Amino acid sequence: MATITAAGIGSGLDVNGILDKIVTAERTPTENRLNLKEAKLQAELTAFGTLKSSVSTFQSSLGKLSDPSLFNSSSVTVSNPDVLTASTSSVAQSGSYSVEVTSLAQSHTLASTEFSSLDAVVGTGTLTFNFGTTDYNPGTSFAAGDDSYNSFTQNPDRSSESIVIDNSNNTLTGVRDAINNASIGVNATIVDNGSGYRLLLTSDKQGADNSMQISVDEGGAAADNIDTTGLSLLAFNSSATNTEQTQAAQNAALSVNGLSISRDSNTVSGAIHGVTLNLLGIAPGQPVQVSVTSDNTQLVEKNISDFVSAYNDMAKTLGEMTAYNVDSSKAGPLNGDATARTLLQQIKRELGGVIHTDGPFNSLSSIGITTNRDGTLTLDSEKLESALSDNFDSVAQLFYANGTVTGTNLSYLNGSPQTQPGSYPVSISTAPTHGSVAGESVTGPITIDSSNDALTISVDGVSTGILNLTQATYTDLTSLAQEIQNRVNNSSAIQTAGLNVSVEYVSGQFQISSSSYGSDSSIGISLENASLGLTSNAVATAGVDVAGSIGSLPSTGSGQLLIGKGDASGLVLQVSGTTTGYRGRVDFSQGIAGGLNALLSQFLAKDGQLDSKTTSINKQIDDITVQRSDLDKRVAAIEARYRTQFAALDVLMGQLQTTSDFLTQQLGSLPVIGQSSSSGN
Repeated sequence: MATITAAGIGSGLDVNGILDKIVTAERTPTENRLNLKEAKLQAELTAFGTLKSSVSTFQSSLGKLSDPSLFNSSSVTVSNPDVLTASTSSVAQSGSYSVEVTSLAQSHTLASTEFSSLDAVVGTGTLTFNFGTTDYNPGTSFAAGDDSYNSFTQNPDRSSESIVIDNSNNTLTGVRDAINNASIGVNATIVDNGSGYRLLLTSDKQGADNSMQISVDEGGAAADNIDTTGLSLLAFNSSATNTEQTQAAQNAALSVNGLSISRDSNTVSGAIHGVTLNLLGIAPGQPVQVSVTSDNTQLVEKNISDFVSAYNDMAKTLGEMTAYNVDSSKAGPLNGDATARTLLQQIKRELGGVIHTDGPFNSLSSIGITTNRDGTLTLDSEKLESALSDNFDSVAQLFYANGTVTGTNLSYLNGSPQTQPGSYPVSISTAPTHGSVAGESVTGPITIDSSNDALTISVDGVSTGILNLTQATYTDLTSLAQEIQNRVNNSSAIQTAGLNVSVEYVSGQFQISSSSYGSDSSIGISLENASLGLTSNAVATAGVDVAGSIGSLPSTGSGQLLIGKGDASGLVLQVSGTTTGYRGRVDFSQGIAGGLNALLSQFLAKDGQLDSKTTSINKQIDDITVQRSDLDKRVAAIEARYRTQFAALDVLMGQLQTTSDFLTQQLGSLPVIGQSSSSGN
């Protein structure tokens, strides 16, 4: 049977009220302490968020000063962007130019006859593509047959390419895929014109000297290679024009200030120094005005002014957060915080540094930027303008990371945020070399024909594929060396890999050298050519990496690149020449913007000082939540204990009250001493 209790019934006490006061007395001091601590931590967390945002904004302003290329800028305007657009490089000079575009560069395109389906069999044999200049008159129409193929001149910079078509790839789709997979400089597509499927072949390069000549060898009689059946349907040469020329190869034609210019691409560079023209349309008789303005001085002035403003905004934020107001006795949320204090101190140290440059300006104060008593900066615009006018490069070097080399055959390429400023001597123990091969001795003249026109080599491990030299009699073997060089360098595989070779005929030998340096540089002969002396007896020599030191520690060599270690970590120099021993020195400076950028990156990085600080604060806030939970449990236990004690007291006092009531009743029923009963007297 359930027991019904009501606190205080037995004792008459306000037990609930008493317990509320006891619980409040136990909870309030600890709860107030936790609330005060959490409020302080939340204020710090908010302050660090604001600080991080302010530092990030300041760092963004450094990006416009830490990159050398941003100090060399110009702008270009075009009067008719439908005809052409333009862009500039750092070397562009101010000027106004009149550009007239009369034709655009085009790629050569040929279309086959119609096929009934994608799986229609074309034929088998070998397709050979040559690239060069074609003198061709298409006539009135493809069907009329009144075209005339007059001549073809081979492009010496492009080699012949051959593709074998057999029973595995002799359909229309198979031929298309075989051409595309061969990566020979021809793009093949299939077009449905409504009445059938046609194979479109397009040279991947624009320009008149990149048209295609297609020869077919079906392995039968000579007539089979030029008839209108089988694979010869794709022939396009002086013997057979079985494909239709739908677009002629054509150069872009334009004039700049009246000077006629021809290019094999619609991207025209070099016509105007430092300016690249992108041709979009033609407008004969309607010149486009191209105006180039060098505005780097004004741009640099603006970027430096933005840098000063961004710093002042950050300095103001930091100042407010770390300040202590004596009058109000109030401290900022980060007053006394070591992280904020360290950040401010290190930024001020970078701003006050002296930087090595090639000119007279080596500090912010030397170009008109001074520090105020409140920690902000003031820019003297006139002094800055005068400094830029006096020695622009010296002002520029004041901001970005740079290295100044004193010595021979040394070039500074790069530094890193880890590179310590300083002067580093450079010593070379091993000079870098090319990979090369020297063939057996041969003498001229040499006749190249179908029996000896093939050659395959590998350059730095990349095969050229079969190269077919231009068939001719070479009395001057230097010209044959040039022919070999052209064929190798125009191999699609070599171009894709970004490689190059030089070929010389020296001391009765053909010598082939890779343009690259180091242990990855090599020349190998895969398909021998005895006529050239390029056989297994040729002497191959692997390239050697540069070796030496930057500063006091041995450096890492890779080709011509010498990469520093220790304090010079991240410092990269390019070494040329064959001299060993002491070469000179490199003076490296992070520059003010570069140094600040590296410093702020450390503070803003994941697991950096600011991130670590906010993580620590969040952990402390989480700990307060745990402490509040523990407080609730402790207070609940105290309340339960007192409630049990009061309940026992209530029962006891109820029992005592009952006893008291009983005794009072019994005592009240006893006769009073000295009082007798009356008998009726």
